[in-house]
Amino acid sequence: MAEIYDPKKIEKKWQETWEKEGVYDTQDTTSALPKKYVLDMYPYPSGEGLHVGHPKGYIATDVYSRMSRMQGFNVLHPMGFDAFGLPAEQFAIKNKIHPRVAVEKNIARYKEQLKMIGLDYDWLREVNTTDPEYYKWTQWAFLKMFEAGLVYESHEPINWCPSCQTGLANEDLEDGKCERCGSVVEQKPIRQWVIKITKYKDRLVKDLDTLDKWPQSVKTSQKNWLDNLHDWVFSRQRYWGEPIPLIHCSKCGVVAVPEKDLPVKLPEVANYEPTGTGESPLANISEWVNVSCPKCGGEGKRETNTMPQWAGSSWYYLRYMDPKNPEALVDSEKEKYFAPVDVYVGGMEHATRHLIYARFWHKFLYDIGVVSTIEPFTELHNPGLILADDGRKMSKRWGNVVNPDEMVDRFGADAFRLYEMFMGPFDQTVVWNTDGLVGTRRFLERVWKLKEKIGESDSNALIHKTIKKVTEDIGNFKFNTCVSDMMILVNTLEKENSISKSDFNNLLQILAPFAPHMTEELWRELGEKESIHLSEWPKVDASKIKDEKVKIVIQVNGKLRDEIEIEPGTSEEDVKTEALAREKIVAILAGTTPKKIIYVEGRILNIVI
Repeated sequence: MAEIYDPKKIEKKWQETWEKEGVYDTQDTTSALPKKYVLDMYPYPSGEGLHVGHPKGYIATDVYSRMSRMQGFNVLHPMGFDAFGLPAEQFAIKNKIHPRVAVEKNIARYKEQLKMIGLDYDWLREVNTTDPEYYKWTQWAFLKMFEAGLVYESHEPINWCPSCQTGLANEDLEDGKCERCGSVVEQKPIRQWVIKITKYKDRLVKDLDTLDKWPQSVKTSQKNWLDNLHDWVFSRQRYWGEPIPLIHCSKCGVVAVPEKDLPVKLPEVANYEPTGTGESPLANISEWVNVSCPKCGGEGKRETNTMPQWAGSSWYYLRYMDPKNPEALVDSEKEKYFAPVDVYVGGMEHATRHLIYARFWHKFLYDIGVVSTIEPFTELHNPGLILADDGRKMSKRWGNVVNPDEMVDRFGADAFRLYEMFMGPFDQTVVWNTDGLVGTRRFLERVWKLKEKIGESDSNALIHKTIKKVTEDIGNFKFNTCVSDMMILVNTLEKENSISKSDFNNLLQILAPFAPHMTEELWRELGEKESIHLSEWPKVDASKIKDEKVKIVIQVNGKLRDEIEIEPGTSEEDVKTEALAREKIVAILAGTTPKKIIYVEGRILNIVI
């Protein structure tokens, strides 16, 4: 066995091996296994690449999907890129590079960083909203809405950003300013296309009650947002977006592009800067604009507005189920097998716009028979922010961005992953501290050395308690407590004269979702032929779990007055009830009602009078 833990040596090796062996390839609908669809809100590939705040959600879904795979699920955990829209176009203009070239370069950079962290994505299912074979189906869905009477042309005043030179939906504003550039918007009459999302308002509100595994804060935000819902301004006067598949004919009016002629491809142009006239730069490309009317054969002109960035991101989760299908948005059998998304992780900033647009899109597709579920996402988690060490959001402008490449290079991908999950509760905002990676790196080194203790030994009861706790906590997205419990376990095992191979294997397996490279290396060194990530998740031996009672100290106004013993897992309410019934406490209270009762789980109950 290798004597020294060297992440630089082993991490790249195993990443290449996993990809070559197809360890994370999703089985199709012929699989006899139950499915588990785990989804990230896919990133917008900016020019700066990822900072250490971005991977928090990606690592969390990675941990969850790895455990699910080991539990016997056919896991779909894909990744793609939302690459149309203003940010890419503005980046391209600033750097004097074509948006397509910029996007391709930025995506390559993002993929490099995501693979460096060791995430278990099935890259065979990658999608990109700028791929014509992808946006063909965005256009198709738009035409179905057009046919259903949900799309109309308007010349009413809209939010106009004088800097970005485009119209904006109300949801693209922050305090009356463009969210992209901060300019105060104007009300300007512009020809635009609008989708009647308001027709679905009542259903969008009502069906929130079915989403039992969504945070209440998100459902409340959506209800408040829907109270003021306006129809969706669905066109932008910019170049970099999906062409709207409509043709204007002087005889026939507005005519849909025939389905056989989709996709209407975005033409390559030399000049893609906004015109300043309220028309898209596409209006100046006569060879693209001038076409025959598909209805009468007369002279027609293509629609020159493009779709907003939110168009392609409204349904991307469906394309992952069937990414190469040239005949349908998604095959019905594949959709019925994979839908709905079981676990979805995305930032709180997407709680309204993206999630509502996706829910609306989904409900329309349900109405026309494309999908079989009324809601797209069953369970939702929002990761808390990771702030810079100065307590502010990471920003290139403030010079406080921490690059994950540097962290992985110094400490290794596994130490980086562990630290991101150990920093604090998943949904809470935390402050970055590079020194914290020293601790997770040392922990991994301690696990590495434990292999020297493998010998003849009985199984340690704590291993089974830890398996049980880690399994439950991963399922509940309580990753920080998982890491804490595994650290406690390692502390205990280090004190033993020897460790059974079975216990060590179990430790590696529950640690594998967090530290996939090191655990794979040790697993193979111990003679295992198949990847640890395809092994069976360890089972708990209930006979070895004999929970002892927990002692709870009872304080009154911070002073020790009594103590009780409770069974592990006793609810807070039951602990309070038992404490308040104690003779000593009854005497002290003398009939008064406590002002506050503070309970520190498993340790202290403080009664304030």
